Amino acid sequence: MSDGSEFIAESLEELLASIAQGIHDAQDALNAMPTVDGFGRNLPTYHLPYLDFNVQVEMESVSASTGSNFLRISPVNSNQTSTKEISSTISGRIVSIPPGEGLPTPLLSLASEKISPRKYKIMLNAINTAGEALIGQRVELNINLPASVLLSESMGITLTSKGANTALKDALLVTDELGNAGTEFTIDSEVDVKAQLVLTAELQGQTAHLNISVDINV
Repeated sequence: MSDGSEFIAESLEELLASIAQGIHDAQDALNAMPTVDGFGRNLPTYHLPYLDFNVQVEMESVSASTGSNFLRISPVNSNQTSTKEISSTISGRIVSIPPGEGLPTPLLSLASEKISPRKYKIMLNAINTAGEALIGQRVELNINLPASVLLSESMGITLTSKGANTALKDALLVTDELGNAGTEFTIDSEVDVKAQLVLTAELQGQTAHLNISVDINV
């Protein structure tokens, strides 16, 4: 590719990237709109599936001091010895692509079942957006102490430590033929009643959280 072609490509790249960023910012603003009104009724939401654009530009035929000639979309600068403006139109369509480039993406969920006041069965399910079970997937499960501290504070509980005996039986789970996996979660006896403990699971960039409140019937 010649130097001139490279310059044109870079100029067009910046122009298209600027348009795309504008669409992204506009969608972010739409996403920030309230989803319910003051009475709890659902409000419409909006999505920009694509944008057709038609941009008038002025391209310049430039002879630089080095003797090379090229076209570019830019103002004239002091290093140019001659310019010739060329009016042009750039048209196209920018299309939004769902996460995963339109392919099904993972969906991860966590649930718990109390075995005793300080022991819970943790159940995990991994499917994709097409409803297919994700089989044989390795899922990392952790106790999220910073989130646990913040949630506990909202309940008036100071959680300085999760306790030495607070632990997951398994920190790495593998999903079965239904996309399910499970383990047990034990809470230290020194953790205050009503304290909030947060578990976090991660799979292929997807994160699921589960809040467990220490049972009052200890």
